[in-house]
Amino acid sequence: MPKLRNAWVRRGSAIVAREIHDTLGHTLTGISVGIDACIATAEIAPGETKAHLERISDVARNGLLDIRRSVNELKPDALERLSLESAITKMITDMQIFFDCRIRKLKFDEDEESAIYRVIQESLTNAMRHGRASRVRIVMERQDDTIVLTINDNGIGCSEIKNGFGTKHIMERIGMLNGTVEFQSDNGFSVIARIPIRWGEEYD
Repeated sequence: MPKLRNAWVRRGSAIVAREIHDTLGHTLTGISVGIDACIATAEIAPGETKAHLERISDVARNGLLDIRRSVNELKPDALERLSLESAITKMITDMQIFFDCRIRKLKFDEDEESAIYRVIQESLTNAMRHGRASRVRIVMERQDDTIVLTINDNGIGCSEIKNGFGTKHIMERIGMLNGTVEFQSDNGFSVIARIPIRWGEEYD
């Protein structure tokens, strides 16, 4: 019994660490990009700078709520309040990213929604932080009983794809749903995740 309890403790700690990494990394990246925009517009466009600062404030406030939720091992705060599609749309609107959803009704089980949301969040953070990308395209479509999630950026890519903290967590999240994920870096950087979905009658 102690071994089982310790295993659950370790698993819980890993989940919390992953959640905090995802939320904190995404929030700090958004704030960093927003501050860079403020520096560029401070002298020439005060009104635009103010708008950037208001968005930074919103990102910081929402990020703090997400981090608090993560510490309590809950799903993302945005998913608590919004549908998956609305939560993703809000996230990418904040970051000015293009989202092409080709699924008629985007409604899955809680663990599936959380994994999809976090994979997109992690990919956007990596695109901006490491790839220095200015544009990211997200496509979500259904192929038979599988969700195919493709996230491609126009960043610098990399000569060798390594399993860092971010990519490792993407693989773990998709793996927990019995899915597969591949990374490509021949044209910017791409994440291609295939997730078998437990489609229910209400999703058809």
